[in-house]
Amino acid sequence: MSEFECPSERLSLIRTRYIHTELGIRERLLVGVLTSRATLNTLAVAVNRTVAHHFHRTFFFTGLRSPKVPHGMAVVAHGDDRPVWLMYETVRHLHQHYGLDYDWFFLAQDDTYMQAERLAELVGHLSAGQDLYMGRAEEFIGGEERARYCHGGYGYLLSRSLLARLQPHLDTCRNDILSVRPDEWLGRCIIDYLGLSCVEVHQEMTYRYFELGKNADPEREDRAQF
Repeated sequence: MSEFECPSERLSLIRTRYIHTELGIRERLLVGVLTSRATLNTLAVAVNRTVAHHFHRTFFFTGLRSPKVPHGMAVVAHGDDRPVWLMYETVRHLHQHYGLDYDWFFLAQDDTYMQAERLAELVGHLSAGQDLYMGRAEEFIGGEERARYCHGGYGYLLSRSLLARLQPHLDTCRNDILSVRPDEWLGRCIIDYLGLSCVEVHQEMTYRYFELGKNADPEREDRAQF
C-alpha cells in the first residue's frame, strides 16, 4: 500500500495535523473516492477537477499496485482490486491515518455526482461526536425488514466516532461477511457490530439525492448526490 504525495506537501500535512491534534481541533470533512483501473484516469480525474478543491482533503482509493497517478491527485493504492477488499482497506486506512483529524468522512464512487456546497452545508449543521451512518437507505435482499445499508452510488457519511467503534470489528467482518457489493458489506458490518442502520434524516437534516429518470440529468448514467 502506498500513498502518493510530494515530500513538501506531506511535511505540511504532518505539521498541520500535529498542531491541530495538540489544540484539539479537527477539520469537518474528508472525502474518499473509490476508483478503479478502468476509471482512475477518466471519472476520478473529472471528480478531482470539479469538486475536490471544495474540500479540505480528497483521496482516491484504488486496488492498483503503483498506478501512474494523474497530476494533482492524492491516490492511495491498496494493491488488491476486489471491491469488498478495497472497501475494507479504505475504511481501515481512514481510521488509522485520519481518524483523529476529521469529524466526518464521506465515501463515494467515482461515478457519483456531488454538489460540494450542499455536502459542506450538511456536515456544517450536524453535531460531531455521535455515531452516524447517513446516505440513501436501501433494503438488503432477503434481509430483516428494518435493516438498511447506504447505497454506494449516492455516497454516504460516516462519523468519526462510528469509524472508531467499527475499527476493532473490521477483520471479523472481512472474514465472516459474504458479499460481492462493498456498500452492502460495510452496511452489514455496521449493523451487526454497532446496531446502526443507514439513515436519510438526522437532526432535521435530510440527505438529498436524485435519480436518473426523475430529476437527474438524462445524459448521465450514474446516480447523483445532493
